[in-house]
Amino acid sequence: MDAEKLRKLKDEAAKYLGKGRVDKALEIYAKVLESDPHDLQSRLKCGDLYRRLGKDAEAIACYHQVAEAYANEGLLLKAIAVCKLILEVDENHTATQSMLAGLYAKKSGSAKPAAAAAPAAKSADAAPPPPPLPIDMLDIAAPLEPMMVDVGDVVLEDMPEVDMPAVPAAPPPTEAREDLPQIPLFSDLSKNAFISLMERMKMRTAQTGEVIIQEGGKGDSFFIIAQGKVHVEKNADGKPLVLASLGDGAFFGEMALLSESPRTASVIVDEPTQLFEISKSVLDQVSKEYSSVQQVLLRFYKQRLLANLMATSRIFKLLTVDQRKKLIEQFKSREVPANEVILSEGQKGDGLYLILSGRVKILKLKGETKQVVVARLKEGEVFGEMSLLSNAPVSATVTAEKRSIILRLPRKSFAEVLSTHPQLLEHISQLSDERSKMTEAIVAGTVAVHEDDVMLV
Repeated sequence: MDAEKLRKLKDEAAKYLGKGRVDKALEIYAKVLESDPHDLQSRLKCGDLYRRLGKDAEAIACYHQVAEAYANEGLLLKAIAVCKLILEVDENHTATQSMLAGLYAKKSGSAKPAAAAAPAAKSADAAPPPPPLPIDMLDIAAPLEPMMVDVGDVVLEDMPEVDMPAVPAAPPPTEAREDLPQIPLFSDLSKNAFISLMERMKMRTAQTGEVIIQEGGKGDSFFIIAQGKVHVEKNADGKPLVLASLGDGAFFGEMALLSESPRTASVIVDEPTQLFEISKSVLDQVSKEYSSVQQVLLRFYKQRLLANLMATSRIFKLLTVDQRKKLIEQFKSREVPANEVILSEGQKGDGLYLILSGRVKILKLKGETKQVVVARLKEGEVFGEMSLLSNAPVSATVTAEKRSIILRLPRKSFAEVLSTHPQLLEHISQLSDERSKMTEAIVAGTVAVHEDDVMLV
């Protein structure tokens, strides 16, 4: 049957669906599959229609065939989405648990078949934590192929029992691809943690214009786009400023969730979009059961912060992309709890500090005992350079105002970087001179410190 006849059949099926004749629509889709057994969207539609008619076993059979085909094609996120449909029909479907285990092997690059997955254990992972990722692995999200499940708008009530047409069996699965894509975040989880997260996350369909995330709101979920498109925008002086467009396979919303901070931007749907939603409660549950999850999430979080930092920090803007990556590799990171002193006034400077996340305040002695706040620094700002440039003791105390992630470029590395990047030396020296004068004015009381003022010490 040629393409035009198949299109007409699908249009006819859509008309029957509009009239609530799910049985007739299913019959027509079965004819489509007789002519083209490789039509995965039509086979997926048959699964949807079987499900609406209460034929769960038949629905699961169709879904399973589609998921297997997607998996063999390397379309792992689409395969996961179809597995989620099966688990919505039967949450204890062992064959689907086995398939998720197989998807784990595929996304990990393993060619060996996976054994059936046992129900999620309640103890911590026996497997050791995954090795640290290189600091320059800043993959935000690899684009994946689209998938959209459409079950129509008609609600059936008291559908009479009818004989259902048999949907032709799927053709033998093609040989699985070996060049399978990595899935950001998921690709670093252990097998059981991966399966547990896949089973618990929710699927959600959003329509054009819908606001998924509202700037300033509480971060209690993050999202993965299975199919569709959204854009990220921020309020700038009362007007929306578009920061980015995101498509299939992209992650968003994890920054506020992992940092427990308000949303810094809004995410708005540009076209009908299918999403996976992973809530904080689900992350907490899986993290308790599998100890490696928290470490993977923290590494992922740091990678995203680094990507943002290198794109926005004034220091990195002076360098090429390759120079940025080489420079960031020389920084050492550590997490600092709220109220911890990072540098003390009078101590010897040990490096250039860069704030990856969080906020710090700069305190300067006024008299013998009184300290005054001369600045508050936020993400992307640096401190500690004045003592390095002058080879003098640190001129102020730096304290974390809240839990922060700090990067430090050791003194020796700082000197090497400045010798090879003279544009950085000029920039930092200028900032240091300007802010040294500002600090003197603040201590003298002639200048007030505002919340967003930035100073270097």
